[in-house]
Amino acid sequence: MQILFEDKDLLVINKPAGLSSESGNARHPSAEKEALEMYRQKLLGDDSGGMSMKISPYLRAVHRLDRASSGVLVMAKSKTMLTALMNQFEQRSVEKTYQALVEKAPNTESGILAHWLKRDESGKRALVFDQAVPDSQPCESEYKLIEKRGESALLEIRPRTGRFHQIRAQLAHIGCPIVGDVLYGGQIWREHEIKLHAQRLSFEHPRSNAPMVIEAPWQE
Repeated sequence: MQILFEDKDLLVINKPAGLSSESGNARHPSAEKEALEMYRQKLLGDDSGGMSMKISPYLRAVHRLDRASSGVLVMAKSKTMLTALMNQFEQRSVEKTYQALVEKAPNTESGILAHWLKRDESGKRALVFDQAVPDSQPCESEYKLIEKRGESALLEIRPRTGRFHQIRAQLAHIGCPIVGDVLYGGQIWREHEIKLHAQRLSFEHPRSNAPMVIEAPWQE
């Protein structure tokens, strides 16, 4: 697992596709659990006082990436840092930039996708509407074409809201499903993996207030 940044407060990794962000109750592996073990082993290596049995570090994912996607994932090393960073996400002061390989290029090279979204009855899939419907919430994503690759296309996407499966559902709604995203009509690529990558995350360091811009290389 690639570490993108680390200090006494934060650990930022490039999450591989196929791993959940948080540990939770799921049986499949999680980035949070693997990063915690990696962090613990590092502390054990630094331990010169024979206190290895007492090392139980705190490490929690600040936000979520879909299991099937990859990219920048920020983790906090204390509850104080976790709360401060989560507040930034809730206040929408964090800037997120994704890349997605879609099966078909959009009709225009750039634009803003504005829809209404709500979860289906199972809670596992987002439904997208052009107009407001009961229990729906507005969602917006800005996109631009990076390059065409035959029939498929690589897009840069900046979500303006943070709804459940927003990017995946909106792109599918305009006829441009992400490669591998069978949940939203795409063709299968690899099990539990889609071509969606959280490329860049911009936020303020919760202790110093210094601007942070973290980028993750995408191993397509």
